[in-house]
Amino acid sequence: MFGLGPLEIVVIGALAVMLYGKKLPEVGRSVGQSIAELRKQWATISRDLDVSAHLEGRDVRPARPARRFDDEGVGATRSTSPRFDPPAESPTDSSAS
Repeated sequence: MFGLGPLEIVVIGALAVMLYGKKLPEVGRSVGQSIAELRKQWATISRDLDVSAHLEGRDVRPARPARRFDDEGVGATRSTSPRFDPPAESPTDSSAS
């Protein structure tokens, strides 16, 4: 993790507690939200660049091809349950008196 050892992480944690004290959960939450927003924006920018490269005619392909998981896919097999056949009715002798 960024080349930090356990001792450095403990020192950073101690400094964070001394600086922020009771507001540390709020600070952590806001940092987490900022990182999440940054990732969303990065994904949007990356997607827009891929689309613009495609429109310009450059051959841009993802690192790994997308996989399809549907029944009409190539080589897909249909799984079926066993067919249920009701038991044949046997004639019963109800007139035995």
